[in-house]
Amino acid sequence: MNRRAWLVGGMCVLLVAAGAVAYARSRDSCGEAVTSLSAAKSSSPFLDAQERARQPDENRDTLVETLAGDPAPIGAVVGAVGYHYEQWAQVSSYAQGIGVRTRDNPDFTMLDDTTLEPRWSVQVDTKRSAYDASDERYLVATMPAGTAPDLVALDADSGHRRWCTHLGGGVVHAADQFATQFLEDQGVAVLGPGSGSRERVVRLSGEDGSQTWARSLDADSGDFLGDLGDGTLLAGGRAQFELFDPASMGERKEGVSLVLLRSKDGSTVWKRSEPAGSDVHVVGTDPDAGIAVVQQWDGSSRTARLTAIDREGNDVWSVVPSPGKPFDAALRAGRVLVRAEEQWSAYDLGDGHRLWRRSVPARPQFLPYGFELDSVPLLDADHALIGGTTALHTLDLGTGEMTDAALPTDGINTTYWPYQLAVTDGLIAIATNTGAVVVRRE
Repeated sequence: MNRRAWLVGGMCVLLVAAGAVAYARSRDSCGEAVTSLSAAKSSSPFLDAQERARQPDENRDTLVETLAGDPAPIGAVVGAVGYHYEQWAQVSSYAQGIGVRTRDNPDFTMLDDTTLEPRWSVQVDTKRSAYDASDERYLVATMPAGTAPDLVALDADSGHRRWCTHLGGGVVHAADQFATQFLEDQGVAVLGPGSGSRERVVRLSGEDGSQTWARSLDADSGDFLGDLGDGTLLAGGRAQFELFDPASMGERKEGVSLVLLRSKDGSTVWKRSEPAGSDVHVVGTDPDAGIAVVQQWDGSSRTARLTAIDREGNDVWSVVPSPGKPFDAALRAGRVLVRAEEQWSAYDLGDGHRLWRRSVPARPQFLPYGFELDSVPLLDADHALIGGTTALHTLDLGTGEMTDAALPTDGINTTYWPYQLAVTDGLIAIATNTGAVVVRRE
């Protein structure tokens, strides 16, 4: 699973022993800000039908009523909660079910994929924190104000702590890049700030969280860390919004844009550089295919390209999907989705040929403010679910066709606009501006 960085050549290998003395805190204090709670001590914000009847909420109940009449993949309503804007409910998907936290609250609850009842929860006492997950583990990275993070690995089924480690290095500030990538042994690779303008990449053991290796390197802006397959990790690039920001790109000097590392020992496989004023944003990686997809800005021609790079560092294909316009992109199940204003298209990951192209309506506004393709969840290998302003759209990745499941509308108001979707094997969670609903998948 590719992991984007959280905002929160010439390399030197750091001795593993150095990590053992890089902090003065005792190992017994590790993860003291993280507390796991059992199902019996956890709660869910979602109300069932009887609870909703006792606590009526006009906007929430209108959303529930509309979804209850929608076609597949929307099924029976399991739970719902109402609130007043501010994106209060934050939902995410896991092998175990739906995860939920509330705005500005680092605490997290795992809800069962069948019952929607809590399986476990975790309390985090630092103001800032970051999270990642595999099918087997849930990872919490605390972000203390005065010390380096602690990383706490929990069993994703039960919430029981498996290990904790002090990451070492320096404090991770709010503006610093921070990314994690789970590995095959349930170990974790971590990219964070290093000394000066460099980044630091560390591999932690899946057995006990101990440090396997650490490296200091130049990984461009350190926006991305992801698995490229065959025991390799791709690091580097910059945030997408910076790629299309003339001021940001005007300050970009010639230098490294991407680095491929061997996950076993952190050694360099290859480095890729870009000239001054040019750079890349990593859209995603496909470990099985051994291909990374990047958005590439050429400062000399002022052209934005979509480029696929193989595990050897060679360009596989490159296209200009929207001449003269910035574009959004996401890698989904062997296709690269592209959106440029009202124009949508998809490209085959293997050879870059365009599979389809279509337009969506300009009026009424088709997508909520702030929508990004990278947020689109898959329903299966051939279909994705898109949260539009008037409907949930099931997109056929092979043809571009869409089928709709209606959302309530409120004139020009944004009352029912969705800002987050989460899809599991059994459930779909829809978080809108005034309420979140969980339904069965059909």
